[in-house]
Amino acid sequence: MEHIRQKIDGRGRLLRLALCVGAIFVFPPSIFNTAYGQAPGTVPVKVSMETQVIHGRKYYVHIVEKGQTVYSISRAYKVESFDAVTHVDIHFLHPGDTVWLPARGQFATEVDEMEAQKQEALRKQAEQKRRQTEASAEDGKESRRPLPSQQGSVVSPYEGRHREETPSTVETERTGSKPVETVERKVGKVIRMAVMMPLHLDQIDEISTSKFDVEQRGKKSYRQFEFIEFYEGVRMAVDELSRQGVSVELNVVDVSRQTADAVEQAFASHHVGQSDVVVALLFRDAFDKAAQLAREAGVYIVNPMSTRSEICAENPYIVKVQPSIEGQVAAMLANMKAERPNGHLYVVYGGANSEKPLLDEVKRQLAERGDIRYTLFNWSQSAKLASTLKATPGCNVLSVYDQKADQMRLYVSNLLNRLAAFKNDSPTLYTFADWTRDISDIDFSQLQLLNYHTFYQAWDMTNNVHVEFLKAFRDAYGAEPTSPLAAVGYDLSYYIVDGLRRRNGHFWNQPTASPASLLHPLQLVRRQAGLENETAQLFRLQGLRFVPAMLK
Repeated sequence: MEHIRQKIDGRGRLLRLALCVGAIFVFPPSIFNTAYGQAPGTVPVKVSMETQVIHGRKYYVHIVEKGQTVYSISRAYKVESFDAVTHVDIHFLHPGDTVWLPARGQFATEVDEMEAQKQEALRKQAEQKRRQTEASAEDGKESRRPLPSQQGSVVSPYEGRHREETPSTVETERTGSKPVETVERKVGKVIRMAVMMPLHLDQIDEISTSKFDVEQRGKKSYRQFEFIEFYEGVRMAVDELSRQGVSVELNVVDVSRQTADAVEQAFASHHVGQSDVVVALLFRDAFDKAAQLAREAGVYIVNPMSTRSEICAENPYIVKVQPSIEGQVAAMLANMKAERPNGHLYVVYGGANSEKPLLDEVKRQLAERGDIRYTLFNWSQSAKLASTLKATPGCNVLSVYDQKADQMRLYVSNLLNRLAAFKNDSPTLYTFADWTRDISDIDFSQLQLLNYHTFYQAWDMTNNVHVEFLKAFRDAYGAEPTSPLAAVGYDLSYYIVDGLRRRNGHFWNQPTASPASLLHPLQLVRRQAGLENETAQLFRLQGLRFVPAMLK
């Protein structure tokens, strides 16, 4: 499979993913041997008997030798690789560096255990005294729950890095709910970003790059590659910020099992709650659990994928990157008015519950504007749309129809055939979902005839920012991105880290404007309880390629 060859040979894409800054995991030696020709087992790991007690826990102290990795060292000590602690980035692990690995059973003797318990008790007393002092300095205000890094239950690479917290009240938009209180954390010199995503590292040995398997194109796919481009976009943003002098500590956490228990375990074992921001590329139930844990830890959590505005309903720490319904509808109506000022609008729907949020928002904004004539057309009750449209030439058709997959494909085919029957002055078609992505065999020539408009995170080759990003991506990874996830990862990482760098914790209450270097603009606003992106970029099909649509 060519895409596998590209991703493995493409200037070490998998190697770079395995050696993410701050993430205590690497790929097993087999994948490196396959990609880079190293013979397996050439560097044995000798277990050290030297130990050290740190914060009440006992660790083996291992000095790295040439050719050893955190994975091979952890395997020799019979511990999970993410439990290993280093004082340097794993990406730059060199001979002579030190790795601390938790001792089996934690305590080798009763004397060790008693000493460890004594140290732990003294540390907790000192921590409690410090918190009492801080509380007094706040003029008698109620003491707030300490950060996880202040609780001392586990040894963390972040131990001792203190951040202050200040409660702040944020107002919600267009709701009757009460103001929501959040904790405003001050950001240190190093901005800590955790990325939780399914990497399926436990299945990495299944990847084959043999000549036979590579040539069996399309017969096998690997789940490890589903979201790799999102990480690569994040990595490019971090690299760009680093060149500007911004220090980012990136902690990548593999959450392959999309269950609440797996999320909770990963959240705790990787110290995710101590981050300045968490990015969770997780599906519905797994994300809901991660969002709950983030709220308890007082850390903002970013959802790059969800289109559900309801995820922002009650949790003030949620950040939804996909454009809001309000922003999408506003962009569409602005474009309709700009391109066809007198065009009559037909809103096609089918009566499904899934259509209701969009349909309600469309009706609300049309009523508020009052400058666009429109008709609501129920496709399920009457399919005679073509005859209806003949009475209003030069019109616009907005489809919010949303049904099951087979029914949706039939609807799309019928709608396009009927609209394409207009040889002159064809209607302009608008959809919220990108049909070129969702319907694999869709007729592009019909879409272009209908001046198709949709929300698509396309590569605009007339935009120099896009062109330079694609060049940089190809230089870094040996292939251009095949999905919009690379752009999403880059944009949200750059926007949020840059905002925290400029405005510290105040960024969350008053997010900054979108930097010019972003591929697609972002502007966070407080909706309901959480934050949501209100900037929606509309594209239209021209010359069988998408170009930005006019909004004014």
